[in-house]
This record gives sequence, C-alpha cells and structure tokens, in this order.
Amino acid sequence: MRDTIIVSNVSCSIICAKWALDLGFNQFRQILYLVGGLIFGPVMLLILYIFLVTKAKKEGLTGGKIV
Repeated sequence: MRDTIIVSNVSCSIICAKWALDLGFNQFRQILYLVGGLIFGPVMLLILYIFLVTKAKKEGLTGGKIV
C-alpha cells in the first residue's frame, strides 16, 4: 500500500512539473509544484488542471469550452 502511494505521488509530481512548464511558470514555481506534487499528489494536479483550463478558456482553445 505504501509503495503504491509513493509511486502515485512521484507520478503526480512529474506531471505537475510538466504542466507548470506548459503554463510558462518560472523555474522556481516549477520546482514548488514538483515538491507539492510529491507531498500532496492529486491535489496539486487538480490546481494545475484548473490553471490549464482557465488558460485555454482565455485563449479560446477547445479545452476551455464549457459543455
């Protein structure tokens, strides 16, 4: 059980760092989201997902369309 949580949080931290890079955050904020992903896992993914959808909505991309 514990190993599963560790692998899950490591995966979340890698995705958080990638999404922070896609959002154009500076390197310091990318590292903060990486560490936050290690500690809080899916909560950080949710926060960054909201940032990504908001950015897409402002730019008029398909990910920002509300159904």
